[in-house]
Amino acid sequence: MNKLTSAGLAWAVAALLAVTGAAHAQSGEGPMRLVVSSAAGTAPDIIARLISARLSETFKRTVIVDNKAGANGGIAAADVLRAEPNGLTLLVTPAGTLTANPHLYREGAATAVTELTPITQIATVDFVVAVRSGLPVNTLPELLAYIKAHPGKVNAATTAHGSFPHLAAEMLKQRTGLDFTIVKNNGGAAAGSAAAGGHADFVIETSAVLEGLIQAGHLRPIASTGAVRGLKTPDLPTVAEAGLGGYAISGWIALAAPKATPLATREAIQRSVVDALNDPTIRERLEMLHFAAVATSPNDTGELIARERTQLGQVIEQAGLVVAK
Repeated sequence: MNKLTSAGLAWAVAALLAVTGAAHAQSGEGPMRLVVSSAAGTAPDIIARLISARLSETFKRTVIVDNKAGANGGIAAADVLRAEPNGLTLLVTPAGTLTANPHLYREGAATAVTELTPITQIATVDFVVAVRSGLPVNTLPELLAYIKAHPGKVNAATTAHGSFPHLAAEMLKQRTGLDFTIVKNNGGAAAGSAAAGGHADFVIETSAVLEGLIQAGHLRPIASTGAVRGLKTPDLPTVAEAGLGGYAISGWIALAAPKATPLATREAIQRSVVDALNDPTIRERLEMLHFAAVATSPNDTGELIARERTQLGQVIEQAGLVVAK
């Protein structure tokens, strides 16, 4: 019989301790539940399912993806807020549920999400600014000059009230002081079609949603909204690079837990997500969705949420976007 070397024995013991520690990071009986604030087939749902297998392997539990769409993320958030802080019930949601909603809605679960505790930023995606093919502009400075020359006559298509594309357009108005109309649509595909069909002059939406219309020549991308160039749009300058220094807004998917979930539990879950995102197959699937894997620590995620709450709160207040209850 072959004997383990001291180094091999140390590795084996470390691996056993890691598995045992992860398994004990959660308390309670039953499956682990990922409560998704979006419908089946949406990006948050797909991402939740991508990480669920690794979570199941790490914690030796069945992982259920539970879609609870509605109330702009409020239904899912309320479900998780009621759960025991034992690491078995987690929220998977677009960042806006945690950052913009407490400013948009002043009552109920939208404000109560501030009681959730962060685990990680799973993946991030940038938006692109794209103009209709017939608009005589090819760059963001040219678009801004066109708007300035046609005050009140240019329309921007975005998604629903308080969505990140909507807030990105409001940020553009506030940073430039220009007069254009934001037309909100029921979803990114509808916003893209509005611009492609000439009902709006430009649109702000993810490159994944607009890809077909761009490839068909109906839309022309001129800038991306992130702090750095997009994963799928490396040749497209950011809005900041195009002249609006400091402008940056990106969409991202968050993983959060009920208040009082121990840091050790959250860190164990975050490490499992890191392992999942290091899987080339999962990274490739994310890239197909135009998302970049991130997996920030619980503390870094909390700091990001705090910064974005402040930034987006200012945009929402200035634009008068608060929804009366």
